[in-house]
Amino acid sequence: MTILQAITLVLIGVGVAGLALSEMSFLIRAAANKQAWNGPTRPFLLIGLVSIVAGLVTAYFAFR
Repeated sequence: MTILQAITLVLIGVGVAGLALSEMSFLIRAAANKQAWNGPTRPFLLIGLVSIVAGLVTAYFAFR
């Protein structure tokens, strides 16, 4: 496994974790009758999406 492949896997893992945390935050805030998009939901979503996109771009170069 090369360094670029390892970076790809880490980026995709961070992205998946960020999206999961975003969803959990959204659901907890919605269940608590708070504004669901406030709080940590948006930052987790942004981190997750950016990491997933960066991981997919590096995957293109690492695994071709």
